[in-house]
Amino acid sequence: MMAKTPDRAMLSRLVDAYDQIEEESLGVGDPDFHEIEEQLFDAIDDSGYRAVIKNGNIYIFDPNGLPGELIVADPAEPEDLVDPTVLNLDED
Repeated sequence: MMAKTPDRAMLSRLVDAYDQIEEESLGVGDPDFHEIEEQLFDAIDDSGYRAVIKNGNIYIFDPNGLPGELIVADPAEPEDLVDPTVLNLDED
């Protein structure tokens, strides 16, 4: 059975929304932030990848995180760029 193809467009939109709301919101106290974070977490989880990269950042989920800490966003490292378990949205 083949793995389902991740919805790159949806993942890309969710990363953009996550970045925008993270910049504008209070983060942990903002219900909109939690909603976007949960959607991004679920989308990454559903994609079959352990993380996604966009705009040079890696978005990886922390299943042990508290609300507001489900996603960890850090600059992508060279090993992340070649990791087959990471979906790089910066590549076509």
